[in-house]
Amino acid sequence: MYRFKAEVVSIEEDDYCIVVGLADSSTNPSRYVVLQNAKAYDDQDEELGMAHAHIEVGGGLEPCYGGLVHISLRRMELELSLSESAQRKLGITGGIAVTLKTLENGSKLEAALRKICVAEGIPLDLNSSGRD
Repeated sequence: MYRFKAEVVSIEEDDYCIVVGLADSSTNPSRYVVLQNAKAYDDQDEELGMAHAHIEVGGGLEPCYGGLVHISLRRMELELSLSESAQRKLGITGGIAVTLKTLENGSKLEAALRKICVAEGIPLDLNSSGRD
């Protein structure tokens, strides 16, 4: 399991994509995860296998598209379950577990994860009970 405590939670959204970033430091992160999901995919994305959520981890072998099979946000704990092929590509064993330092962006994080899960057809388990 790739684990860390997120000192930083960043959620960005524009007309084209949603990006969720979590990192262990704002100045020199050694462990992080970035999820990016486009709001629409074109034919080239489909042909190249890039028509899925993009996942990147700090220190990982390489980023990957797809392979996210379940997301759970339970108060201060975020867990991302990954397929075996995504684990191999990212160079990790198991999923990704992130302990949030604060729920300051809790509702924004929850909303962004919900949008990604709906778009990708990924099960989402929420029990954050913390609001901005």
